[in-house]
Amino acid sequence: MNLWINSVFIFLMSIFNLMHPVHVSIINMDYLPEQNKISLSFKVFKDDFQLLFAHLYQINIDFDNEENYSKYQKKIDKYFSSHFKITEEGGENKIINYIGIKKNQEAIWFHYEASIENELKSLKISNTILLDLYFDQKNLLILKYGEKEKGYQFNLKQSKQIIEFDDF
Repeated sequence: MNLWINSVFIFLMSIFNLMHPVHVSIINMDYLPEQNKISLSFKVFKDDFQLLFAHLYQINIDFDNEENYSKYQKKIDKYFSSHFKITEEGGENKIINYIGIKKNQEAIWFHYEASIENELKSLKISNTILLDLYFDQKNLLILKYGEKEKGYQFNLKQSKQIIEFDDF
């Protein structure tokens, strides 16, 4: 009997572990010095972002309803600008400006831009997107500069990264 209970317990724990969701966001960042800008695309899962806004602001955003999304545009922009910061070495945080949104069944892509005045030598990135909701959240940043790409991972223990463009 004890063996049967242990077997059922192990089976249920295995199923639970397989069903546990992965908490991840993806940020594509293009450094475009010839256009004096940084282009950003944040990919978040719809259900995670809806839960975040319910948790932080007690707001239910239905992303399938364009009017509902537009109603909360300022809060969404504020969330991204306070949880994803781009700073030039020794400078101020760059202001990111909303460009657009793309959606599919499970994810949302938020597009932003930041203006730059001079060619960058380095950037400090702070990325805490969804870390106030999930302790196991992973935020992946894919930085493209010219023809080269590099990837960076952010999480609860590692939320800041300095990027040197000389090393690119």
